[in-house]
Amino acid sequence: MWVRDRLDGLWDDEDFADWYPRDGRPGLSPAQLATVCVLQFLLGLSDRQAAEAVRCRIDFKYAMAMELDDPGFHHSVLADFRERLTEADRADRLLDLALARLKEAGLVGQRTTQRTDSTHVLAAVRDLTRLELITEAVRAALEEVASSAGHLLDGLVDDEWGHRYGRPVRLGKNPTKPKTRIIATGNDASRLLEHLYRYGTGRASGLRVEALRQIMVQNYHRDAEGRLLWRTDEDGGPGLPPSSRAIVSPYDTSARYARHGHIISWRGFAAHLTETSAPDAPNVITDVATTAATTHDSRVLPGIHTRLRRRGLLPAEHLVDSGYTSLVHLEQAARDHQVTVTGPLPANPTRQHRQGEGFARDDFHIDYDRRQVTRPQGQVSRGWNGPYPTSSPTAAPLIVAKFSKSQCQPCLARTQCTTARENVRTVGFPPRELRDLQLRVRTEQQTPEWKIRYAMRSGVEGTVNEFAHGHGMRRCRYRGQSKAHIQHVLTAIAVNIERLSGLSSAEGGSPPRQPTAFQNYLDQHKIPRPTSWRTLGR
Repeated sequence: MWVRDRLDGLWDDEDFADWYPRDGRPGLSPAQLATVCVLQFLLGLSDRQAAEAVRCRIDFKYAMAMELDDPGFHHSVLADFRERLTEADRADRLLDLALARLKEAGLVGQRTTQRTDSTHVLAAVRDLTRLELITEAVRAALEEVASSAGHLLDGLVDDEWGHRYGRPVRLGKNPTKPKTRIIATGNDASRLLEHLYRYGTGRASGLRVEALRQIMVQNYHRDAEGRLLWRTDEDGGPGLPPSSRAIVSPYDTSARYARHGHIISWRGFAAHLTETSAPDAPNVITDVATTAATTHDSRVLPGIHTRLRRRGLLPAEHLVDSGYTSLVHLEQAARDHQVTVTGPLPANPTRQHRQGEGFARDDFHIDYDRRQVTRPQGQVSRGWNGPYPTSSPTAAPLIVAKFSKSQCQPCLARTQCTTARENVRTVGFPPRELRDLQLRVRTEQQTPEWKIRYAMRSGVEGTVNEFAHGHGMRRCRYRGQSKAHIQHVLTAIAVNIERLSGLSSAEGGSPPRQPTAFQNYLDQHKIPRPTSWRTLGR
């Protein structure tokens, strides 16, 4: 009801004009379908429950401006609409439209303080061992071929195949005769692929068959004699693919395995949430990004700023944790978007800095004008090369200054300076602009003012918890990264509605929290007390 009363709906049918063909039978209202999808994620409803709510609930009909006797629609229409959302960047455009309405209503604006954090998302697949993976991939391919062109399996499938693949695989971590199963399953997969290639004539090359091809390449290889061998990292063979490419399930080839530290490991994706952060205004979700689980957080920040710029919601200050900060992106955000990215920079990676002994990079004086570096003993470098580009897009270009053997070998402090085999010290550092930014940011991070300002970033962790435990974002409803992103976008719009609809219409802001009994006691006796937890450290 708040959506209809305050915003007059989140979107109009004209906003979706380019989503549909100009000819053919007229379809249902896309604005109504989008609203139902949002309410579905707001209330945690299935497709059948959402369609039933449209038929029976007055508040649903009111939100979509429907007549009371409107019969609604079949629940399968919602799945068709989500399929349409997976094309191009329509999910992000749906969020653009919703935020544009909130912006017109004065509920969100640009050049405020915003904050970002990420969380892991579990794919809608079962955790499989490598042997279970290849066995289930063969079974999935057989199911796909049997449903579309079952006659192609004639002459291939026998009693042994029915025994191995007649039901979902459950082998566990310690199956009996694992080596025999590995070779037998690999041979079955090879025979199936060769048989389909010979007799399928392109009619049996579906998604599951293609997944089996990739899984076979990633888990098996052939030796010089043509024997099928199991890939491992210990036998000196080709080894296993990196986790950023390794398929973990034949039913969702976009899911990836990732590990953070020694505690969290999962198969799926990562969700990045960005919201406004102001003490006198509601916090509004302004961006949602869904990436592969193996994508580093720092790679996501430029895309977030690009989308916020398109929506006219760029912040003045962006609070992030150390996973998002890199010297290159801090400079790029300030140059291209006039956004101050606030977050801890990674520490100096040199051995001397980690161990707290010897001469680290900061102990050398760098003279960019003369292109030379002076060591603590007063000697000047003999070489200056670079800047060299790095393989990582988040790492800064590197300038390398080198001292000669005649300078390092006679030095009495050589062991404190380098342990290189050539007994020659080299010093790597970024170009002048990035070096000045690095020193300025690291100095600012030590001030109490910066720590108090940065403390507001922790509030986004509550938003992550709200999404994960209050709206089921931890587990994907659907398979595939594009559909997972649709789930996250619809959840973000639903959370914005839930937050903003609870505002007091008179004040336009969040109602003040009622004081506790002890706080009332302090007020009655005129004893001063802090009004915010952020003032406790002052």
